Amino acid sequence: MRKTILTLTTFAIISSSFAQNWLDIGIKGGYGLSLLYNQNIFDDSGFNHQLSGAYSFGGKIGLNLGENHEVTLDVISSSFKQKFKFNITDSISGASPSYNSQISYQAMDILLMYRSNNEGRYFEIGPYMSLLKDAQHTNEYLDIANETVIDSWNKNGYGVAMGFGAYLIGSENFGITFGARFNYMISDAISTSGQSNNFPVNKNYDSYKDSHPFSAMIVMEMNYDLGYLASAKCSKRRKIILF
Repeated sequence: MRKTILTLTTFAIISSSFAQNWLDIGIKGGYGLSLLYNQNIFDDSGFNHQLSGAYSFGGKIGLNLGENHEVTLDVISSSFKQKFKFNITDSISGASPSYNSQISYQAMDILLMYRSNNEGRYFEIGPYMSLLKDAQHTNEYLDIANETVIDSWNKNGYGVAMGFGAYLIGSENFGITFGARFNYMISDAISTSGQSNNFPVNKNYDSYKDSHPFSAMIVMEMNYDLGYLASAKCSKRRKIILF
């Protein structure tokens, strides 16, 4: 509790030090590639990662601290997908046919980002929490198609996001930005149940290695300046003056 009060007090002091603060809201969407980083799978010559698409869509609310600094809260619906091509050797014939498999999930991501704005460009960084909503698994060798495997993933994941971009067009209170964002989940994405079932590649390795989802997306964002914060003349309390 003391840490929370101290954080809020520090934030309030920093906010009041800027000449003008204002709120903005926005919607954003992205599309790009996703990758599951697991050292065992990368070292296994029998498995090959395939290019896998991912998307995101959601909204944000931001507190601008002057012209160059902003703190945003993003709520994003996202997807993750990883395709594999792998070989299974027949012990009798010696043949080694290839098969395809795929893992995917949908999640709700909550990101707290710091954004630095400078001369029409921006850079952002911050932590995020990913809340799993659904997950599927397809494996040609096991004759599995879109099997629900939500229990094989951890329900919550934690990571860090980083992005950059530039402002394209806009008016006094409205703007469109275009850029890129990278998400990396620091925590292990596979649950205890998934580990016991050798998920996600159904293969037992000598030692267990964590799995970390990563995504790189092109992102477009539309922002509208909702209003600025000002002190009321009759008191020291702040109020929102809408544009």
